[in-house]
Amino acid sequence: MNGFGKAVTGVTAAGCVSALCLCLLAVGGASTQANADTCRGGLQAVGDGQNGSGFGGEKPEFDGEQEDGGSQVTVPLHPEGPQSRAQWTPRELRNATTITNVARTRDLSPRAAVIAVATAMQESTLNNLRRGDADSVGLFQQRPSQGWGSVSELTDPVYASGQFYDRLVQVHNWQQKTLAKVAASIQRPAVQYRDKYAKWESAAGSLVAAAWGEHAVSSISLGCSDPASTGGRDPKPTFTVKNPRTPALAIASARNEAGKTGWYRMCDNFVAQTYGWGSSGSATANVHWNRLVDAGLAHPGDISPPAGALLFYDTGTAAGHVALYLGNDQVASNDVGDSYPREGKIVVVPRKQLTQGAWRLRYRGWAQPSFPNAGGISTIPTRTERP
Repeated sequence: MNGFGKAVTGVTAAGCVSALCLCLLAVGGASTQANADTCRGGLQAVGDGQNGSGFGGEKPEFDGEQEDGGSQVTVPLHPEGPQSRAQWTPRELRNATTITNVARTRDLSPRAAVIAVATAMQESTLNNLRRGDADSVGLFQQRPSQGWGSVSELTDPVYASGQFYDRLVQVHNWQQKTLAKVAASIQRPAVQYRDKYAKWESAAGSLVAAAWGEHAVSSISLGCSDPASTGGRDPKPTFTVKNPRTPALAIASARNEAGKTGWYRMCDNFVAQTYGWGSSGSATANVHWNRLVDAGLAHPGDISPPAGALLFYDTGTAAGHVALYLGNDQVASNDVGDSYPREGKIVVVPRKQLTQGAWRLRYRGWAQPSFPNAGGISTIPTRTERP
């Protein structure tokens, strides 16, 4: 185990991806200073760490159409320092899913999976390597000479994950310790590499939430106050994705559409149209979120989005929900302000209207306004396009 990791695609600025229609994890970036200032309560345990995930609170309400079954699971995060992101290949995503599923079969919590996935991101960038530093092999760069197992065993992702978890649960109070401290105590890298695991926590949370289940959401330091509601400023946008319209024009388009109807269950299409596209390129908001997670453009659990960001929510349905963040704690959303069923009205409301209002949605995080496979031309005019 060397703790070196491999090449990283971006550290503070996200990469670019290009987005059909309804309403839902690219990897989280650094938490803003405002978020850091308001999140000093430390990581809160979900479950007891040894026995599953625990529950994430009340079941969300959405459109009066609830899907039965499936637990509401929270994947707790407490990232330390700037967070890295990378675009993950299908093979790397499968490996992250395997690591997560081994945690589930052992009745460990999502927190255990986050630590394990982040460790593998640093050690191998989620690749099942046949060689590494000294005699290190596999996802976790475990060493046969140090008693971890044979080369054939350690290059089996299931076995290697099991070995990691065997040692994880022996770390005293691992559920509450920082990710870097836990990972370093297991991997035992050289001193200069012990903090390197920390930068992958947000990224790992994205993949674990996606692999854990349909209604798993990641949350950064649960219970933190919202910086926008306590006088904090929105961070400056650092979007690198390209769309027909700039964030400023998208925000103007959304405000221009406020009060208009006909957008029932078309949240993903609405946000795409504000950015100038005719269709988003994703079948649902949940699909859209997962694509942005895989592409490294999502910020799971981060409650300090820049204006123009896409805010994603778990609705308790397969579709999910997405809204456009306008800045100053305001979002543009369809349906939430409807006066009668299926009205599909666009409204501008405070963010808490989505999470604390009638819907009680569970916040997933924000993402850059990227729309993979988007096409067509928007039918929503901007203010400057009006005669």
